[in-house]
Amino acid sequence: MLDLYVWGQAFDLPSIDIECLAAICYLHNAASHTAWRLIPSNDPSISPSGQFPALLHDGYWVSGYSQIIDHLTAKSLCQDLDEHLDAAQRADGVASSAYLLSHAAPLVDLSLFVSAANWAATTRPAYTALLPFPLTWTVPPLLRAQAIERSEHLGLSELDSDFDPNSGMHLTGQSLPESLRRHLPHISHKSVRGEMTPEQAVAIRLVGLAKDCLTLLDALMAEASSGEDIPRFFANTPLSSLDCLAYGHLALMLKPPVPRKFLKECIETEAPRLAVFVDSLSIKLADLPWASPQPTTLLRLAARFLDSAIRHAPTIGDYYTNQVCRNAHNGSRGSGRRVLMHLSGLLAAAAAAGYALYTYRSLQPFGASTQIWRNQQRDSAAVQATVAS
Repeated sequence: MLDLYVWGQAFDLPSIDIECLAAICYLHNAASHTAWRLIPSNDPSISPSGQFPALLHDGYWVSGYSQIIDHLTAKSLCQDLDEHLDAAQRADGVASSAYLLSHAAPLVDLSLFVSAANWAATTRPAYTALLPFPLTWTVPPLLRAQAIERSEHLGLSELDSDFDPNSGMHLTGQSLPESLRRHLPHISHKSVRGEMTPEQAVAIRLVGLAKDCLTLLDALMAEASSGEDIPRFFANTPLSSLDCLAYGHLALMLKPPVPRKFLKECIETEAPRLAVFVDSLSIKLADLPWASPQPTTLLRLAARFLDSAIRHAPTIGDYYTNQVCRNAHNGSRGSGRRVLMHLSGLLAAAAAAGYALYTYRSLQPFGASTQIWRNQQRDSAAVQATVAS
């Protein structure tokens, strides 16, 4: 039995994650319904690598979409969807998969995580519905920080604020008092770029990036699917691993009900074939072999909360994250827990040292006598007699 652990459902999709959707699509089309189970765990720490999707087969863990496909085909655990591809097509598939991960995945990050409007209205509520309390406080911000880091090379960090240029937050010369306006340098001619707000310039670059990526994917699909009703990346092939990976990316561009629908609008206007492709691979949730995950214990929930809280801490969080990633890369099972216990002990020792210092500073200097001042209370009659005398 194959157990596939993934992030849970969102936006009427089987998962909220790109590679999880791709792995689900692959197994749904390559394996029988009784050969595997789909487990929405939402706890990536159960796998040695600490990431989803994760496949458990006879006690052996495999994480990541491409690694899962390699394991399934090497062990002949299901049908190989790429068995009909020749050597040239397989090479094209590898190149196209790399293009998706390097160009399409950052667009999904920009749409769901970096855009403040989409994050607040759609993505964060979706993760809040998946995670138990109090992980709703710590895990979603970590996921967003990782997405921002993955897409920062695109130079579109202004999406993080999503300012409205008409909200009054962007001051122009005409909005300043006359006394200040006289001291502004006079510019007689402005270029089109000079007249644009930073957010408008970002929107133009964003649409350009999306159009370049999506039109190329549409062209690749058009070349292979010439004369066919159902678009695919390779001609005369029902489905390939590349199609499954593309489905994971494109479904998260089209299905989430985000307020800033720049990716969906770009697909509908510039690459409508991609929308047909996603609809052809849509998976009914009831058709999947769902299985319930093991119940989360209070101790494990506390450990996950502490883990995410430490990752938020400056300096210590970076060291902890790097150490956990290094151990996961080396295949050290349980080493992340040891690092967590060491850091927990360090934090407890620091708290104890701080309390001891506070208590010590509140003590009298050693050898000094303790002086106690009391307010003596005398009755009113004695006070009056003293005044009369």
